[in-house]
Amino acid sequence: MPLLEAHDLVKRYPVRGSDGVVHALNGVSFALEPGETLGIVGESGCGKSTLARVLVRLEDPTQGRVLLDGVDLTALRGRRLRAHRRHIQMVFQDPFSSLDPRQPVGAALDEVLAVHRLRRPGRVEELLDVVGLPAEFAQRLPHEMSGGQRQRVGIARALAPEPRVLLLDESVSALDVSVRAEVMNLLAHLRAELGLAQVFISHDMAMVRQISDRVAVMYFGRVVEEGGWRDVLADPLHPYTAGLRAAVPVPDPSIAQPLTPTVVGEVPDPVRPPAGCPFHPRCPRAEDVCRAELPPLAEIRTGRRAACHVASRAEALR
Repeated sequence: MPLLEAHDLVKRYPVRGSDGVVHALNGVSFALEPGETLGIVGESGCGKSTLARVLVRLEDPTQGRVLLDGVDLTALRGRRLRAHRRHIQMVFQDPFSSLDPRQPVGAALDEVLAVHRLRRPGRVEELLDVVGLPAEFAQRLPHEMSGGQRQRVGIARALAPEPRVLLLDESVSALDVSVRAEVMNLLAHLRAELGLAQVFISHDMAMVRQISDRVAVMYFGRVVEEGGWRDVLADPLHPYTAGLRAAVPVPDPSIAQPLTPTVVGEVPDPVRPPAGCPFHPRCPRAEDVCRAELPPLAEIRTGRRAACHVASRAEALR
């Protein structure tokens, strides 16, 4: 049974002063297996961060369900929600803004342990050691640490309730390249040592490839393609995925690359979404059916799902 499941998640935000709504999530569904890392990739504004906040119940979905080990988190409130939410924790993009500037690191970690009644002697030092920080960092304030060290503290704080799922929302994008590599290696180590399932959210296809077992590509609040990362990157089914892949720099430019156009144009207005497939105004392969009908996210190949009329028809003719 999947550890974490999202079923048809929809999120709408009212527009102040009008009767319009922002379409942030438009029916997102996926499943995460125990110990698996799912990468979620897409442009800014595609709904990745909104999805993360809904998954941990920082925001309630307008429609849909989030199941953690078979328990519907969207139906829980109060004490029952807190008891289950400890098993799914989030690491935010900016570690400085997510830490109290006047609270020492040790006190921040101890506060989480106290909330979940997990205090025990030496536990703060254990958490610091797990993320590669010496025990004396317990006395430091956030401004006394580097960005990479603060992010390690953010990871330690997320690990304090002993979660089963870790959500990482652009958690390394603000770091220098060398520090980013260190944190990515730490995440891989935590997965191997603790058996943590992870949802790794990023706009960077290269980083998602480095850490993920499977990839879900999001566009305009929907998953438009999903599958094993090797398959998705080697042979994208959706034109948007192909465009994202084409935008990834190649270390050796002498190696021949497929002539795939990068994604051009702008994301549609989320208050007034286009009819049919939301990608059709930017798609080089768009047909009349794309402008009229919303394609479902369907299995096109074994273990591969895509929401594309053209890809579905092409695969059926193979």
